[in-house]
Amino acid sequence: MPRPPDELPPDLKAIPFTVAQGRAVGLSPKRMRRHDLERPVRGVRRAAGPGQQSGGSVWVAADAALRERCSALKLVVPDGAFFSHLTAARLWPLPLPGWSTGDGPVHVAVMEPSMSPRLPGVIGHRLSHHLIFTVSRGGFRSVDPATLFCQLAAVLALPDLVAVGDALILSPGFPEGPDERPYLALGDLVDRVDRACGRGTVKARRAVGLIRQGAESRPETLVRLAIVEAGLPEPELNLDVHAADGTFIGRGDMVYRRYRVVVEYDGDQHRTDTRQYDRDVGRLDLFAAHGWRVVRLTGRAFFADRETCLARIGQALVAGGWRPAPVRRARGHMGPVRPR
Repeated sequence: MPRPPDELPPDLKAIPFTVAQGRAVGLSPKRMRRHDLERPVRGVRRAAGPGQQSGGSVWVAADAALRERCSALKLVVPDGAFFSHLTAARLWPLPLPGWSTGDGPVHVAVMEPSMSPRLPGVIGHRLSHHLIFTVSRGGFRSVDPATLFCQLAAVLALPDLVAVGDALILSPGFPEGPDERPYLALGDLVDRVDRACGRGTVKARRAVGLIRQGAESRPETLVRLAIVEAGLPEPELNLDVHAADGTFIGRGDMVYRRYRVVVEYDGDQHRTDTRQYDRDVGRLDLFAAHGWRVVRLTGRAFFADRETCLARIGQALVAGGWRPAPVRRARGHMGPVRPR
């Protein structure tokens, strides 16, 4: 029966360490090859954990794994290196599409004249723009948020890029945690995008024109963009609604004050949190009691059948007095009347 590995020094049990650090505290090369030590990146060891819990969220587990990889990489990348592109966006964290959360390469950047890192599982970047700087996020050095937005423009679809912009400039109605929000002023983002160059610049300039204050989740941004693309009027976001006598009724996700319509997006937390669900039912009943039409969308319904959901919003707006303007057409051609 093989002898159990020698106990690790207490200082090395909870953090990744380099092979050189292991030697410095007396670990032999043979000890650092034992099965109780993982090799997250070349030249780094860490104590093996209990493994992923099957009951946890796959997204949470993926992000935790990324943070562990980045913690290990911090030990072997060049001085002054920082995380960028999709890696920085996930570490932030910023709202991203599901495909971006896979076990892909880690993006590490340096500023010229330093040489970009060449390591397995790492995409190295050598940056030179004079407006690039770094910030600290959760113990990691990251590219500044405006530059990150420009980098993401090269890989994200336009709606997903707008969702990132909405998150960057958000001043939340109910701040959570120690974060100072917004992360970035819209004017500063516009100015940085105006000075950008390279891949994605045209998309970034389109995206900043669609960013709005008040969107508190990626789905809210995607719903708002779909509403506008369908020719419906643009709603106000996360607005406090009051009765005629000034009594506070509630806060609506997307609000049309003129037409007295509220569009509510229910994410998965409304299904899993019964107290949240009960609060929402009471709030929406109060809207209806004061003459507001409520259109309630679930994430599954919206992303499976967007057209039906948009039609419901349009019907509520028409009932509230909105009229779509007909499209002007060339003489002699009569086509269907569609929203502007």
